[in-house]
Amino acid sequence: MGHVSVADHRSAVERLLGDGSLEQVTLDRHAAGRRLAADLVAADDLPRFDASAMDGYAVCPGSPDQRAYPVVGDVPAGSAPDFVLAPGEAARVMTGARVPQGTVAVVPVERTDAGPTGPAPEHVTVDLDPAPGQHIRPRGEDVAAGSVIATAGTAVTAALIALGRSAGCTKVEVHVPTRVAVIATGAELAPPEADPGAGGIHESNSDMVAALAEAAGCDVRRVEVCSDEPDDLRARLEALDADPDVDLVVTTGGVSAGAYEVVRQVCEPLPTFGFVHLAMQPGGPQGLGRYGSTPVVCLPGTPVGAFVAFHVLVSPALDRRHGVPPTRPGRAAYVGRTRRTRTGRVQFVTSVLHDDGTVSAPDARHLTALAAATCLIEVPEGVDQLIEGDLVAVHPV
Repeated sequence: MGHVSVADHRSAVERLLGDGSLEQVTLDRHAAGRRLAADLVAADDLPRFDASAMDGYAVCPGSPDQRAYPVVGDVPAGSAPDFVLAPGEAARVMTGARVPQGTVAVVPVERTDAGPTGPAPEHVTVDLDPAPGQHIRPRGEDVAAGSVIATAGTAVTAALIALGRSAGCTKVEVHVPTRVAVIATGAELAPPEADPGAGGIHESNSDMVAALAEAAGCDVRRVEVCSDEPDDLRARLEALDADPDVDLVVTTGGVSAGAYEVVRQVCEPLPTFGFVHLAMQPGGPQGLGRYGSTPVVCLPGTPVGAFVAFHVLVSPALDRRHGVPPTRPGRAAYVGRTRRTRTGRVQFVTSVLHDDGTVSAPDARHLTALAAATCLIEVPEGVDQLIEGDLVAVHPV
């Protein structure tokens, strides 16, 4: 196997996956979590008209000291007043209602002698001098029609749905989730309900990787566990390649240099595949290529190695397909005991980012440390130890 850098292999995964597809969907709860593929442009002003910000009375003072007004109309929310306030007149208005033409200000009902419910009175008295524009939301105050309210790459959230729908938007162009199949390989893997026996282990990679893919915005279509028999894996890959609803296959295990590395046995002879050992720990053994026309990314079989490799190598390519803007790792000061690291490879240490902005490595081994981790510390190739106070790159997980 060759020896390549993490950056080079990450780029190779991005090239293999390529660009995703786009679709136009209704701007509703089902669009939540998708990424905009184009700017979202307001179709209408928000508010659509000069609107009352309070339950109260729209007034058009006839003199600076006017307190008593005849009430000439009643405007509930959703209605359009068909009258104009003349100087000296008032109309009852509800929050969000369109104020009548001629309105100078809105006086909250609490600042009048009127009751909050029941029919509108014939007259109302206010206890203040209303300032022009008081408690009126002008048309387009929040958003003007034709303005960009969210740029491409923005995630559709509940708040964006509220904003977009209120501004008259009904459709959005978004990135289509990558449809993924996961295959965990290994004769030693026992399903959750089975006794692993003397030489087996409890299988965990399949659903761990599926969960990582879903967290990366993918639509996981199939999750399978495969033996170390080449014919078994070959049949599964052929079925997935024939499935038009699968865009990507992710395998775990079977990529090292041992005697029973089923993924390498099946895929390495193909001219469309390559297997390498990265200058990276954990997760050094890697493979990728196409089985038929379907992209396949081959991760190592150790759960920690597969977890780290997915975050470091696969997630960036999926983010690109899904329109997620690229981000840089954070920086934090390392705290805790001095930790020896191996030079000659980039190390990713399962770690915990604390509220004070420092980061430490759990005092635990392998999967226990992984379960406690909230981030990965990236240790460059030339560094042989982490000392308290070292500034390190931090990747959230």
